[in-house]
Amino acid sequence: MKRVVHILKGDPFSWKSHEAMRVATATAINSETYFVCVRDGVYFLTRWEPEKLGIDSLEKFWETLDFINLTLVAEEESLHDRGITKNQFVVENVNVMNSEEIEKLIKEADFVFVW
Repeated sequence: MKRVVHILKGDPFSWKSHEAMRVATATAINSETYFVCVRDGVYFLTRWEPEKLGIDSLEKFWETLDFINLTLVAEEESLHDRGITKNQFVVENVNVMNSEEIEKLIKEADFVFVW
């Protein structure tokens, strides 16, 4: 099985983040997929309301996580710098990794997408 890493590093409240999650969900059907949020991208994993910005709800994505090979990852340093804690995540199954662990994940990936 191929390993795919999607990195969301900015624009967490935009169509781009929604599209990144859509593509990651699609690749997770046949691949070991990681959706890694760094820098401002970590806000994507918090409880925000995309509908208020005219973006489709993310609820269907969160509901499919138990059925596909998608692992959510948040960079520890980015969370700390922004004062975000795990209890602010929209779902419970977010893995927090430091930047060295994420770097290793990227190096071992077959494909990397940066959003």
